[in-house]
Amino acid sequence: MLAGATARSPWLFGPVPDLLLGCGGAYLLVFLALGAAPDWIEAQLPIGLVALPILALSVPHYGATLLRVYERPEDRSAYRFFALWSTLPIALWFLLGVRDETIGSGLVTLYLTWSPWHYSGQNYGIALLLLGRRGVVVERTTKRWLYASFALSFALVFLAIHTEGASASYAPGSISGVSYRFLRLGIPAPIAAWLVIGAIAGYAVSLVAVVTALRRAAPWRDLAPALCVIALQALWFSLPVISRATGWLDHYAPFDTTRLEYVFLWIAMAHAVQYLWVTTYFARRTGVAPRSPAYLAKCLLAGSAVWGVPTLLFGPDLLGVRAFDAGHALLAAAAVNVHHFVLDGAIWKLRDGRIARILLRPRAPHVELAPARRRLGPVGALVGATGVAYVVATVVGALEGEYGVRRASNPPDFARLRVAADRLRWVGRDDPSLRYNLAMHELRENHLELARRELERSLALQRSDHAWLALGVVHQRSGEWHDALRAYDAALDLDPGSVAAWSRKSQVYVQLGDAVQAREALLRALALAPERIDLQRRLAELASGEAARSEPKAGEAERSRPGSRSST
Repeated sequence: MLAGATARSPWLFGPVPDLLLGCGGAYLLVFLALGAAPDWIEAQLPIGLVALPILALSVPHYGATLLRVYERPEDRSAYRFFALWSTLPIALWFLLGVRDETIGSGLVTLYLTWSPWHYSGQNYGIALLLLGRRGVVVERTTKRWLYASFALSFALVFLAIHTEGASASYAPGSISGVSYRFLRLGIPAPIAAWLVIGAIAGYAVSLVAVVTALRRAAPWRDLAPALCVIALQALWFSLPVISRATGWLDHYAPFDTTRLEYVFLWIAMAHAVQYLWVTTYFARRTGVAPRSPAYLAKCLLAGSAVWGVPTLLFGPDLLGVRAFDAGHALLAAAAVNVHHFVLDGAIWKLRDGRIARILLRPRAPHVELAPARRRLGPVGALVGATGVAYVVATVVGALEGEYGVRRASNPPDFARLRVAADRLRWVGRDDPSLRYNLAMHELRENHLELARRELERSLALQRSDHAWLALGVVHQRSGEWHDALRAYDAALDLDPGSVAAWSRKSQVYVQLGDAVQAREALLRALALAPERIDLQRRLAELASGEAARSEPKAGEAERSRPGSRSST
């Protein structure tokens, strides 16, 4: 796959692969392309289809960690605490979070906060790796300054996401529109502003100290790869935060807050490529995986399996309660990533003698490890089957989401949308908003049973006031008055300020002959929207109707007078 460098080379795979994959050169090209033609780039690869390169590049890097920890008995024994006893609490946290939004929000918050630190730590390690392979002596003080530069870069992100009223998050994936929340620390904005200024100043000082000290230790040629990684860290984290704090670079597309999620997906892929660059070299040098394509395919299956268990098994049609895009995918990402962060921190320590001999010393002899047993076994077969299922689900989900939903929605092609909805359900990615849109189409066509079916499915995936309201309309049109009232009450439980729900309740009470409840519901609607002429007119009609019913007819009045013949 890659041109292998010799054992005496300061490069892992050679200058071009290392600069592109390990030092961030490929990401720099993407960054420049996004800056020059962001709309064209997003048109060619819309955010929905980014799941496909994420599957090919990012998912295997999770698998690489799993193979390092679980594949060989020696490694399972060496990392027993992390392989088992740190995994169980994360799995339990996920299971509880599936049912409880607050518990799940805690796991999501940990993931979104830890993620930039994980990325920063990897960049720090790679910078030391590149310096070490070139024989650059990094004194203890210089190493502390280098570490401080990455730590302060992360500190900027931490302050940005935990400041009171902030909206930015730094992780691949959006938290908007999901049931889980980011539990922000809520640092007061004035205090956070001073902390950001201090972090920026400290970051600048640490960079100057690092470059100055390294320049005294080695020529620019030996420093250049590590300096590229330091610059990559700035592009990923420091500059975006500084841009948001100052507004200096807001006009440049990669720093535009409206493109934050899209840009960070590219950062996630660049991080994963870095990781595979190191792990593939390690696997080849230890003899565990002499052929890179086979090793990467195994990483893909292992990574897909660890993603497949929470996303497929705990979908809303099996053991879960939330739709994929309504929080289920985010919670699964949180669990998988926190587990990955824990394992990664345990297995890639450059002070570990074996790892240091392989990664830091290009002249070290070849280190041979016993390969894993090649017999597949039931566990391997289960991992493979789960991995294949996740790959299929991801590919179908991405293609149907883009071509069957987004592109089929403008103009609406409801036949294609129905096909997409069914296919997405088959792979555990049924979409409540898509079901709602299909239901509204059926309601406009007065196909009440089809509309009912789609709305019930939408509500099974995610409770929403607008779906309950629409279901109430279906019941109302069908003459199912009490069912309609229950649906409107459910809508009001989620949104007590729904004028439409109060107005509709009033109409139902009129049909049930309950003028008092009808008037009360209408008054609630008018209190929320006093400018509505139609509601005022209906209230007047209700009042006149009550007056007409309370006024006795002429004959009744005559009979009720004392002394009349009928009064005796």
